[in-house]
Amino acid sequence: MSYYTLVTALPDLPALAKCRQMPISRIALDRRLTMLSEEDLQQLKRAESLYYFDAQQLEGLSDQRRVYQWQYQLNEIESEQIRQCIQERLEWQSLLAAMRQRQQGDKGPEQFYGFGRWTTRIRQHWQEPTFGLETALPLLAELQPLMQKGAAGEVEHQINQTLWQQLLRVERSHHFALETVICFVLRWGLAEKQIRNDADLALEAFDTMAKGLIATPTIREHIASAFEELS
Repeated sequence: MSYYTLVTALPDLPALAKCRQMPISRIALDRRLTMLSEEDLQQLKRAESLYYFDAQQLEGLSDQRRVYQWQYQLNEIESEQIRQCIQERLEWQSLLAAMRQRQQGDKGPEQFYGFGRWTTRIRQHWQEPTFGLETALPLLAELQPLMQKGAAGEVEHQINQTLWQQLLRVERSHHFALETVICFVLRWGLAEKQIRNDADLALEAFDTMAKGLIATPTIREHIASAFEELS
């Protein structure tokens, strides 16, 4: 199919740090995504389910089984660049899980099962603050003291900034293709999650929506009518 119509119908997403309100609701986004073929929709759903995996659905699985399942599902993603984006996110999840596991002290490196390139190195350098990965992953050196302080929100925010830039690079390299659409939807998810997790931003978004509703003529008429009945 031609993706031109769909891509041009998607709004611009502001930079993640500046995102205060979603420029398009999920309902409206899903309506536009119906332009995709069934096969493309399946690829998008697989990508989203891996990028934003449901921890509750995986709750009964051991770490090892969870990693096997991720790898199996990742192999079903046809685009190599989308696979790389998802892999990087899952690798960051594994790194954070290793830091938490080490911090809690109830499990050793032999009981750690992670996803991706760094698992063996993590086990071999378990006692080093950043598992000896400070050269390969400079951001990890910045996140480690934040993890020690329990600043999970700031850690997630910084990782999401990195993931956002990766998605944006892939999105811009594909102008009118399925990768463009998938990266946009994954970025939409990062922005929506940031707003949802930030109480101040969520309240700001609610206030903006409420003011917008009150400003519409129909709502103003209903409010005026209600006050007249009360007076």
